[in-house]
Amino acid sequence: MLAALLFLLAFGGVLLVVTACALHRQVRTARRAMAPVAGSRGPEFMEGEKAPRVSAPSLGGNILTIGGATRDPRFMLLLFVEPGSKLCESVVGDAVDLCRRRSVRLLLVGEGDSGGYDSLVLQKRIDHDDLILSNSLREDFLIGPVPSAALLNPDGYLVARGTVQHRDHLDALLTALCSQAEDDGVVRMERKAG
Repeated sequence: MLAALLFLLAFGGVLLVVTACALHRQVRTARRAMAPVAGSRGPEFMEGEKAPRVSAPSLGGNILTIGGATRDPRFMLLLFVEPGSKLCESVVGDAVDLCRRRSVRLLLVGEGDSGGYDSLVLQKRIDHDDLILSNSLREDFLIGPVPSAALLNPDGYLVARGTVQHRDHLDALLTALCSQAEDDGVVRMERKAG
């Protein structure tokens, strides 16, 4: 009886160690997948810092500049997508809805040529100037796998960024907007007082 109990205890210990190793591996894999791509700004480009200033053409033919202070008082959500991806199409639909509700400027970012994006713009009823094409913007913003997003405040600072694979991810990212808006109010009040 004692031998059987010791065997079960040893077997349980081995099983616990194997489970812990597997969990550690999964966490390490998830962190690696969510880590941003190494870019020109280096790993020090973090939330709360000035976003890189980049100009890129829109599908409508205009050149738009991202980063830096804007006259538009709204926050800007950069949504990095690729054509032909059902996941990206779903996230774009959710982003359009959430950004309208929260009065956030949505700007889709793609790579390559415009051909693959025309149907996405028409299907989701997005203006042609609300999608820009840049082969370097993803690297400049240290964005990993798509769909991913970066939230900028009107002064051009990065508020939050991350992978967004469904509506809850987008909602969590846009929640950073509320805390940033509260922080901005405190900063602006301090500036007026000083």
